[in-house]
Amino acid sequence: MGQKILVATDGSDHAMKAVRKALELAEKEGADVSIIAVAYYAKDVFDEMPLDIQLRLENQAQDALDKAKALFEEKGISVKTYLEAGLVPANNILRFAQEQKFDLIILGSTGITGFMRTLIGSTAAKVVSQAPCSVLVVR
Repeated sequence: MGQKILVATDGSDHAMKAVRKALELAEKEGADVSIIAVAYYAKDVFDEMPLDIQLRLENQAQDALDKAKALFEEKGISVKTYLEAGLVPANNILRFAQEQKFDLIILGSTGITGFMRTLIGSTAAKVVSQAPCSVLVVR
Protein backbone atom coordinates (compact mmCIF):
# COMPACT_ATOMS: atom_id res chain seq x y z
CA MET A 1 0.00 0.00 0.00
CA GLY A 2 1.47 3.34 -1.06
CA GLN A 3 1.34 6.49 1.00
CA LYS A 4 -1.88 8.38 1.49
CA ILE A 5 -1.73 11.75 -0.27
CA LEU A 6 -4.04 14.76 -0.10
CA VAL A 7 -3.73 17.27 -2.92
CA ALA A 8 -5.47 20.64 -2.73
CA THR A 9 -6.61 22.38 -5.90
CA ASP A 10 -8.33 25.58 -6.94
CA GLY A 11 -7.97 24.83 -10.65
CA SER A 12 -5.07 27.27 -11.13
CA ASP A 13 -1.91 26.32 -13.04
CA HIS A 14 0.09 25.99 -9.84
CA ALA A 15 -2.57 23.76 -8.32
CA MET A 16 -2.65 21.60 -11.44
CA LYS A 17 1.12 21.13 -11.13
CA ALA A 18 0.48 19.81 -7.64
CA VAL A 19 -2.22 17.50 -9.03
CA ARG A 20 0.17 16.18 -11.69
CA LYS A 21 2.80 15.53 -8.99
CA ALA A 22 0.25 13.52 -7.00
CA LEU A 23 -0.66 11.59 -10.16
CA GLU A 24 3.01 10.82 -10.75
CA LEU A 25 3.31 9.42 -7.20
CA ALA A 26 0.15 7.37 -7.73
CA GLU A 27 1.60 5.92 -10.94
CA LYS A 28 5.13 5.26 -9.65
CA GLU A 29 4.49 4.32 -6.04
CA GLY A 30 0.85 3.31 -5.93
CA ALA A 31 0.01 6.25 -3.69
CA ASP A 32 -3.61 6.55 -2.61
CA VAL A 33 -4.66 10.06 -3.67
CA SER A 34 -7.53 12.26 -2.52
CA ILE A 35 -8.20 15.70 -4.01
CA ILE A 36 -9.80 18.53 -2.06
CA ALA A 37 -11.13 21.87 -3.27
CA VAL A 38 -12.46 24.52 -0.92
CA ALA A 39 -15.09 27.02 -2.04
CA TYR A 40 -14.25 30.36 -0.42
CA TYR A 41 -17.07 31.16 1.91
CA ALA A 42 -18.80 29.91 4.96
CA LYS A 43 -22.57 29.85 4.63
CA ASP A 44 -23.13 30.74 8.29
CA VAL A 45 -20.93 33.83 7.99
CA PHE A 46 -22.21 34.93 4.60
CA ASP A 47 -25.93 34.34 4.92
CA GLU A 48 -26.38 37.67 3.17
CA MET A 49 -23.92 36.72 0.41
CA PRO A 50 -25.81 36.61 -2.90
CA LEU A 51 -26.73 33.05 -3.79
CA ASP A 52 -25.31 33.38 -7.30
CA ILE A 53 -21.88 34.20 -5.86
CA GLN A 54 -22.05 31.20 -3.52
CA LEU A 55 -23.01 29.01 -6.45
CA ARG A 56 -20.28 30.47 -8.65
CA LEU A 57 -17.62 29.78 -6.02
CA GLU A 58 -18.94 26.26 -5.49
CA ASN A 59 -18.98 25.66 -9.22
CA GLN A 60 -15.40 26.91 -9.52
CA ALA A 61 -14.29 24.49 -6.81
CA GLN A 62 -16.25 21.65 -8.44
CA ASP A 63 -14.69 22.46 -11.84
CA ALA A 64 -11.23 22.38 -10.24
CA LEU A 65 -12.01 18.92 -8.83
CA ASP A 66 -13.39 17.66 -12.14
CA LYS A 67 -10.34 18.92 -14.03
CA ALA A 68 -7.99 17.21 -11.56
CA LYS A 69 -10.00 13.98 -11.51
CA ALA A 70 -9.96 13.82 -15.32
CA LEU A 71 -6.14 13.51 -15.29
CA PHE A 72 -6.37 10.44 -13.04
CA GLU A 73 -9.20 8.91 -15.07
CA GLU A 74 -7.16 9.26 -18.28
CA LYS A 75 -4.55 7.02 -16.66
CA GLY A 76 -7.15 4.67 -15.19
CA ILE A 77 -6.12 5.53 -11.64
CA SER A 78 -8.83 5.86 -9.02
CA VAL A 79 -8.95 9.03 -6.96
CA LYS A 80 -11.35 10.39 -4.36
CA THR A 81 -12.58 14.00 -4.52
CA TYR A 82 -13.92 16.21 -1.75
CA LEU A 83 -15.63 19.58 -2.07
CA GLU A 84 -15.67 21.73 1.06
CA ALA A 85 -16.62 25.31 1.82
CA GLY A 86 -14.89 27.61 4.24
CA LEU A 87 -13.65 31.05 5.06
CA VAL A 88 -10.05 29.88 5.63
CA PRO A 89 -9.29 27.07 3.15
CA ALA A 90 -6.15 26.09 5.07
CA ASN A 91 -8.31 25.15 8.05
CA ASN A 92 -10.39 22.78 5.91
CA ILE A 93 -7.25 21.20 4.46
CA LEU A 94 -5.58 20.84 7.87
CA ARG A 95 -8.67 19.39 9.55
CA PHE A 96 -9.26 16.94 6.71
CA ALA A 97 -5.60 15.83 6.68
CA GLN A 98 -5.75 15.26 10.44
CA GLU A 99 -9.05 13.37 10.41
CA GLN A 100 -8.12 11.13 7.48
CA LYS A 101 -4.52 10.60 8.63
CA PHE A 102 -2.75 11.53 5.40
CA ASP A 103 1.01 10.94 5.01
CA LEU A 104 1.54 13.89 2.68
CA ILE A 105 -0.22 17.06 1.56
CA ILE A 106 0.65 18.47 -1.88
CA LEU A 107 -0.35 21.97 -2.94
CA GLY A 108 0.70 24.69 -5.35
CA SER A 109 2.77 27.64 -4.15
CA THR A 110 0.34 30.28 -5.41
CA GLY A 111 -3.18 30.07 -6.71
CA ILE A 112 -5.46 32.32 -8.68
CA THR A 113 -4.23 35.90 -9.21
CA GLY A 114 -5.08 39.03 -7.30
CA PHE A 115 -7.13 38.62 -4.13
CA MET A 116 -7.10 34.86 -4.51
CA ARG A 117 -3.31 34.83 -4.69
CA THR A 118 -2.97 36.25 -1.20
CA LEU A 119 -5.53 33.72 -0.06
CA ILE A 120 -3.74 30.74 -1.59
CA GLY A 121 -0.27 32.02 -0.73
CA SER A 122 -1.38 32.26 2.87
CA THR A 123 -3.11 28.88 2.56
CA ALA A 124 0.19 27.24 1.58
CA ALA A 125 2.05 29.04 4.37
CA LYS A 126 -0.52 28.06 7.00
CA VAL A 127 -0.72 24.44 5.83
CA VAL A 128 3.09 24.15 5.86
CA SER A 129 3.37 25.58 9.37
CA GLN A 130 0.53 23.59 10.93
CA ALA A 131 0.20 20.34 8.98
CA PRO A 132 0.01 17.04 10.88
CA CYS A 133 2.16 15.41 8.17
CA SER A 134 4.77 16.25 5.52
CA VAL A 135 3.87 18.94 2.99
CA LEU A 136 5.13 19.28 -0.58
CA VAL A 137 4.70 22.74 -2.11
CA VAL A 138 4.99 22.52 -5.89
CA ARG A 139 6.33 25.57 -7.78
